[in-house]
Amino acid sequence: MAVEQNKSCEESRGTPDEAVMNSWFPGHMARAGQVIKKYIAGVDLIIEMLDARIPRTSRNPKIKTIIKNKPQIVVLAKYDLAEPKETKAWIDILKADAISCYAVNAETGEGVKDLISGTSRISEDFMLELGKRKRRPRPFRIMVVGIPNVGKSSLINRIAGRKSARTGAKPGITRGKQWIRVGRAIDLLDMPGVLSPGMSDSESLFKLAVTGALDEGSFDRVEVARTLLGILKDKAYHSLVSRFKPDDIEHPDNYKILQSIGKSRGCLGSGGTIDISRAAAIVISEFRKGLLGRITLDSAIDNGLEEKL
Repeated sequence: MAVEQNKSCEESRGTPDEAVMNSWFPGHMARAGQVIKKYIAGVDLIIEMLDARIPRTSRNPKIKTIIKNKPQIVVLAKYDLAEPKETKAWIDILKADAISCYAVNAETGEGVKDLISGTSRISEDFMLELGKRKRRPRPFRIMVVGIPNVGKSSLINRIAGRKSARTGAKPGITRGKQWIRVGRAIDLLDMPGVLSPGMSDSESLFKLAVTGALDEGSFDRVEVARTLLGILKDKAYHSLVSRFKPDDIEHPDNYKILQSIGKSRGCLGSGGTIDISRAAAIVISEFRKGLLGRITLDSAIDNGLEEKL
C-alpha cells in the first residue's frame, strides 16, 4: 500500500508496495505490546476485540503468545457491519478452538449483555478459587486488547454503564492504560491499540486502512478506494450503483469508476476538475458506515471452517 506523499492523484495510481511498516506503525503501538506484557501477570481475564469485518487480519498473533494460559474471551466488534453468515462462521471457528466468543455492537449495546454474563461466570469461578485458597477477596481484573479503533473504549463504557474511557474515531485515542472500576467487583484495563509489526503485506494493510485501524495520513486513500471498488463490484454491486450512480461501473479500471463517482457526487476542484481524493474519501467513509451493506473482507466461508484464526 502506497504511503501518501506530495504527488498528484494521477501519479499515485501504481501498485501498492509492501515496504511501508515504519511509516504507519507508530511508536506508541510498538510500545503497547511491551505494556501488555508488563501488566498481563496482574489480570485474570483477557478480552480480545477483533473487527468482525476482518477477524483474521485484526487478530495480532503476538497477543496469543503473550497471554499464554490466561482465560480469554474474543469479541467480534462492529458485527452489524459484517455479513451475518460470515460472523457465525468465525464464531464457530473460535468455539471449536475452545474460546468463548461474542458478537457485539458497542455503539448500540447489542450483544453486551451476553458478554457480561460470560465474564461473570468466569469471575464467579475465580472468586470461588480465591476462597478455596484462603485468599482475600479482590476485584476481578480484566484487560481489553485489540487493534486501534476497534471499539475497546466504547465497549468498556457500555460495560461500566458510564463514559469512563476516552473514545474517538481517530485510531490511537487511547495512548496509555486506563483502569476503569465497574461496581465493586470488576476492574477493567483499557489498553492502547496494538498492531502487529508483521502486518506488512499489501492485503493486510488495505484491510486495516479501509476499516479505520490506520491513521488517515498513513496511506493513499485513492489506492485504498480503488481496491475497495473492486471488492464492492463483487459483494455489493447493487448498493454501489444505487448510492453512487457511476457512469462507468463496468470499466475494468477502478480509477475511472472513482472519477465517475466524483463527478456524480459533485467532487469538483478548481476549473471543474474532479477531486479524486475527495471522491475516494466518500467511498471509504460510506463503506465504514455500512451504507453499502454488510461486508466481510476476511471470509471464513470461502476459506473453509477448518482454517483457524
